[in-house]
Amino acid sequence: MTQQDPLFDGRMLTLNTKNAIGMGNRRWVFQHPYHPHLCIKVARKAHIRQQLDSKGGLYRLMPTTWRDDNVLEARAYKQKALTTQSADIWRHLPHMHGWQTTNLGPGLVFDYYQDATGAPAPNLQSVLQTQGLTCALERAIQELHDYIQTAQLWMRHPGPPNIVWASDGHLKLIDCLGTYTMAWRHHVPLLRLKRLERHSTYLTKTINAAIDAQ
Repeated sequence: MTQQDPLFDGRMLTLNTKNAIGMGNRRWVFQHPYHPHLCIKVARKAHIRQQLDSKGGLYRLMPTTWRDDNVLEARAYKQKALTTQSADIWRHLPHMHGWQTTNLGPGLVFDYYQDATGAPAPNLQSVLQTQGLTCALERAIQELHDYIQTAQLWMRHPGPPNIVWASDGHLKLIDCLGTYTMAWRHHVPLLRLKRLERHSTYLTKTINAAIDAQ
């Protein structure tokens, strides 16, 4: 977080990890207490530090920001593909609304997808394992494949655990933009296209694995 990054809300929020609606390898996720359609992602800095120190060597000298998914994702949201005015770019991607100060450290605010009951929207992995590949889901997956190729976002490989099926019928990439390689490769068309092909291949492989695990 820098002085140039936008603040969503200037007030300090007190969050309790017991109330987190999700927890990844390096972040907690909370529903925003004043904006229930939004969520806040907060880096688990102590855990990140522990991970780096356990690797030993030069990793002990690395600042936690090098593995802070909030810092990496905020950077990824500044890529050229997301500067378009087209609403289509956000059909499968949550908006990032800015930073939120919390007692656990700076949080990043995103759209929060829910099901009809208000619970978090199910991820693609759980949907595939509980109901299989329905016609509606098959259409949604194909639509996501098309989006990945046309939007040309520089991101991590999209897998079923990091994709949710929202109530609007579209699959959303909720945790795929943070990446360690946002330096120069995404500016090279050939490298970008090869990466997109790998995204589609990986997505198909992991979807098939989730179906087989039913």
